[in-house]
Amino acid sequence: MSAGTRLRITGYYAGVVSRAIAATLDFAIAIGIFTAMLAGFDLLSRVVLGASIAGSRSGPAYVVALVTWAFLYMWGSLAVAGRTIGKGIVGLRVVKADGSAMTVRQALVRTIAYPISFAILGLGLVGIVIGRHHRALHDRLAGTAVVYDWGARAAEIPAPLSDFLARRAGREYTTTAPGS
Repeated sequence: MSAGTRLRITGYYAGVVSRAIAATLDFAIAIGIFTAMLAGFDLLSRVVLGASIAGSRSGPAYVVALVTWAFLYMWGSLAVAGRTIGKGIVGLRVVKADGSAMTVRQALVRTIAYPISFAILGLGLVGIVIGRHHRALHDRLAGTAVVYDWGARAAEIPAPLSDFLARRAGREYTTTAPGS
């Protein structure tokens, strides 16, 4: 590999750090949008009906509305675009385990199974850290994987890091994703 050549990472399995950042962003975005929608509906109800709908933010109706919104945010984003807003910011996409586009059904299974990965002290997430393909329980149940994908612009490792990795391995790195 010549000096200054950059390794492409598009199509490679996403690691724990990028997935954690994307999940954190998605959590913040989903809560932010929900709060803005609630405030908008409250304002509309005060203008039209003369009464506030906000009420207690810890009641069962609030929790059900928040969980429903979080489900729709995740499932809708994955079914339509193969990524949520947070995944898009970080440059991740959810695909079938074979690398092709996932189906709406797979997006639904993944969204339903997502909380299960966090149950029992997060043991369903261990596969992201130790698995060769970095697949969590919800990925395995849905038959999906999370990969780096920046769309038309290829995701690349900076050239100095690419050169360092090549020297350390003592061999040439390929500039394409595995299976390409």
